[in-house]
Amino acid sequence: MIPRQLEPEVMDTREEAVNYDTMDHSEVNRLFAESLLPVIAGCQHHQMQTLKILDLGTGTALIPIEICQRIPHLQIIAADLAAEMLKVAQQNIQRAGLSESIFLEHADAKQLPCENHSFDGVISNSLIHHIPEPQTVFAEIKRVLKPGGFLFLRDLLRPDSQAELNRLVTLYAADENPQQRQMFHDSLHAALTREEVRALLHSCHWPEAAVNITSDRHWTVSLNL
Repeated sequence: MIPRQLEPEVMDTREEAVNYDTMDHSEVNRLFAESLLPVIAGCQHHQMQTLKILDLGTGTALIPIEICQRIPHLQIIAADLAAEMLKVAQQNIQRAGLSESIFLEHADAKQLPCENHSFDGVISNSLIHHIPEPQTVFAEIKRVLKPGGFLFLRDLLRPDSQAELNRLVTLYAADENPQQRQMFHDSLHAALTREEVRALLHSCHWPEAAVNITSDRHWTVSLNL
């Protein structure tokens, strides 16, 4: 197993934000939204009210847009620590006509400006690998989730070997520019293993079985509390 090699926690230059936004995330985003549908349907609060969902590490808000285009009556607080990402996100939200459903928050997932038990659900895609000590984010998620809420996290899976890492970069980023390929390479190197995620779930007293390998490069935590 290759060791975890951290990458910068925040991508906060204009170039990084634009590079990230222009990478082809469409298939990953579509699968995330489709996988989330049954989780929302299983939420105890679903029939009672407009669900308030926190999206951590929203980047340029492409996933909240995808979700709100599929599921009505949601309020998504889309949070990110990178101001440049949020600038692009605002443009994307306005273009999609979803300014009444998605609200941006400049916030650190390790120390959220949110009250305890204030969200019906917490979602995140590809944030955890940016965090040096992911336990801090898991503790905050547990704090802000309402009883009976849901958790849906997806992130990259660290490969077993450098050869496998290189294969994934070639397979999935061959058409991207050199900086985008390097971003993907570094993200895979910084990602967690399934066992590392299981340990994080255990520390929150959540079932370790909630994490599954869902592609050749992703793990997913899906949990209705």
